[in-house]
Amino acid sequence: MRPGVRSWMWILPSCLSLCGACAHSPPSVLPSAFAPCSMAGVGLVDSSWRQVRASGFTFCVPASWRPSGRATDSVDAPLWHGKEGSVTWHLGRPASTRAMEQRADVTVAVVTTGTPVPAPSFPAAPSASTADAESCAPPGNTPYVVDSVTVVVTQTACRGTWMTTAWSTTPAMYIQGQTHAVEHTKVLNAIMVTIRFASAKQPVR
Repeated sequence: MRPGVRSWMWILPSCLSLCGACAHSPPSVLPSAFAPCSMAGVGLVDSSWRQVRASGFTFCVPASWRPSGRATDSVDAPLWHGKEGSVTWHLGRPASTRAMEQRADVTVAVVTTGTPVPAPSFPAAPSASTADAESCAPPGNTPYVVDSVTVVVTQTACRGTWMTTAWSTTPAMYIQGQTHAVEHTKVLNAIMVTIRFASAKQPVR
């Protein structure tokens, strides 16, 4: 076999391998659409925060947070997470937790529409002497009204996890956040007070 032919026999497979690798290389990652939050100046919220479109309502998260889960043309992903913690939004009622088990007994002493939305108080830390579920801190509830909808923010702490849940019965929706550092509950609180409803008179579908 001539030397030139032998060389091409070695070069051709290499070229084909490179072409195949290029053809199957993942596409470049494009940034998702960014809608600035309209709530700048509310507590920790500033103009860098982004708006999340839920089903019938919106809220805001820090710009560094990233989505997980399926998004559509009309709503964004249901889970968002960052270094401070994570939040998830859904319709209906949240899964039963220690904080939510007492939701039927909440006394709703709401603020009047038009007044500034109050920042939820910090949940108490659980006892350090025990680690079982019974040592979890009792839930604290902060109700307020936004767009004629009563929202209750329920907070609790249990075994190193702080949970903040903003929920409403009409419409039935909730945003639930978790963090493992008490100082990051400030971010969860800020997220909850950015909730705005698309329509106060129409039920969320």
